[in-house]
Amino acid sequence: YMGEQPGVDTASNLNIRLIRNRRGYAYRGAIHEQIYNVHQEVIDKTKVKIEDIIIYHYGYLNKMTIEKDKSTRNMKILEKILNLEPKDNFHLFNMGNEYLRIKNYNKALEYYEKAYRDFSPELAHSPKLLFKLVLTLDGLQMYKEEMKILNEGLGYYPKFVDLEYLKACLYHKQKKYTLAIQGFEKCLAMEASPLTMRNINDVEGYRSYYALGEIHSELGDDEKAYEHYISSLRAKSSFHLPLYRIGENLIKRGKDIETTKVMLERFFGKTLNAGAYGKLGNIFFFLKKYDVALYYFLKAHQQAKENENIYFNLGMTQFYLKNFKEAYVWFEKIKEGSNYEEAIYKRSLCKLLSNDIETGEYLLEIAAILENNKKREVYQAFANLLKDCTGAVLSYDEEESKIYVKIIFRLLQDLLQTAKPEVFEKSLQLLNLVESDAVLLELAKLYYCYGYYQLVYQEFIRSISLFQKIDKDGLEMMANCLDFLRDAQRL
Repeated sequence: YMGEQPGVDTASNLNIRLIRNRRGYAYRGAIHEQIYNVHQEVIDKTKVKIEDIIIYHYGYLNKMTIEKDKSTRNMKILEKILNLEPKDNFHLFNMGNEYLRIKNYNKALEYYEKAYRDFSPELAHSPKLLFKLVLTLDGLQMYKEEMKILNEGLGYYPKFVDLEYLKACLYHKQKKYTLAIQGFEKCLAMEASPLTMRNINDVEGYRSYYALGEIHSELGDDEKAYEHYISSLRAKSSFHLPLYRIGENLIKRGKDIETTKVMLERFFGKTLNAGAYGKLGNIFFFLKKYDVALYYFLKAHQQAKENENIYFNLGMTQFYLKNFKEAYVWFEKIKEGSNYEEAIYKRSLCKLLSNDIETGEYLLEIAAILENNKKREVYQAFANLLKDCTGAVLSYDEEESKIYVKIIFRLLQDLLQTAKPEVFEKSLQLLNLVESDAVLLELAKLYYCYGYYQLVYQEFIRSISLFQKIDKDGLEMMANCLDFLRDAQRL
């Protein structure tokens, strides 16, 4: 299992796990040990069999890797080995894996390229080397080089569906829609990769259906998009992401809320439990239909009673409905767990936006015992602005400011939806308290998400003129804004 928690995000790895314990078998190596036989140089492959047995491994979930600091441990061992054997293909590959895991793409590429120089298709780890090299090049946005490796890899392994899938993903990213559609349809027509090559599960199934749904949605073909989202759900019912897109799709096609509710409820069967109500609440929350989300979260609460995740969802829904008093009550019920810290900050924000500055600041004092001091500093700076006090600069350091900027924009996103215009205007002064040339670019993107197109264009122009700062996404957003503004003028 990969990611935050066990779910549909899985990766496959083929290993020898069951060994007869009296034939001279042993493991060799200090890390990622390989099995060998003391009586023969090479194990007879006719004595090795692949069985359809799955072992579920939780050790590479994000929390586990951070707690155990696996990458640091592994790198220290691999460094010692590579000092003695600097050209060992397998260990170069493994060192690249550790850098990729911590998203240091440049260092990962360095080791993968060294391993790839002596590429041999017969080696057991070679398909994974190709796969990881492609992911690294994608992370570095080296798309020309990525396509070259994809084509070379498919030349070695024509049945490697994972590479076909990544190739289609690259076409999609480059907006080469026809080629992307052909690529995902090719994946659907193929058998699953042989176990020796498999990395991403179900690329020949629900993942490709979902990708086709995304493409047709971007192309404005909502009917076809809907069909592919449905196919994705049918291929894997536990994959709930299409439900969010289906809800979005139904509303875009003019379905009223009641019809949308009925159609989405059907996916959960005739009898809805607390989990189904909670998921429906999440879908309508995503769609910014907060009153409908509230209805479902209350239904979930009626069935689950004491559940701190439901308390948090109810608090967030009431918060975005600007019912700060009711939101505060739900957040106050959260006494521990993963939502506890955020609940304290949201309680503070409820009070600050209700003009109860004193209680809001008191809650920020409680937050001082928590780990995230930078977040508390940002919220305190916002409270100071509400009191018309000039806030102290949060950071003069560019790297440290990046952390503050993320926190500030998360707060601005909340305020844009909930605060009075004059309060939001005051909150923009937070951007003057950090050392960053990207704040106007990020502000323009924030406005874009909520359809303030006149402000979007204005902030992009300011970002370019003041900081010479723009990126590919920003240019696309500017073009879209111009189209929208021209259409609005014609109307």
